[in-house]
Amino acid sequence: MKKLYKYGVAIISDNRLLLCRPFAFRDLIIPGGIREGEENHITNLIRETSEELGDQAKLVLSSLEYLGNFEDVAAGRSDAIVEIELYKAKIDGTLKASSEIAELVWFDPRTMHAQLSPIVKNKILPFLITRGLLKNDHRATG
Repeated sequence: MKKLYKYGVAIISDNRLLLCRPFAFRDLIIPGGIREGEENHITNLIRETSEELGDQAKLVLSSLEYLGNFEDVAAGRSDAIVEIELYKAKIDGTLKASSEIAELVWFDPRTMHAQLSPIVKNKILPFLITRGLLKNDHRATG
């Protein structure tokens, strides 16, 4: 089975996680992308933020915080495993789906049921909830 290595960014605001729906498949994925060449996480996330979230979206480098590495079946590809090195960060500027992204979705785990990619559903979302970065309690406030 093929293995992909991706850097990802968890952008959280008002108990919502920013997710992307690519043109290629229906599953919602975390913003970020496959490492190109000797790219490090900062170079990759700056490039991917601009490509996926629009030219006006700027990654706040001082807010980058490593959260962990997660592995699961790759979105839209049952023949591949993806490992995501995940960072939490803030974004400044206007967000606009661009490049290969059809739609940006602010996912609220308390109210929204959506087509999540396997790694978001099985690994990243439970991790963010366990760490208290997101709440799935209907009584919780933003």
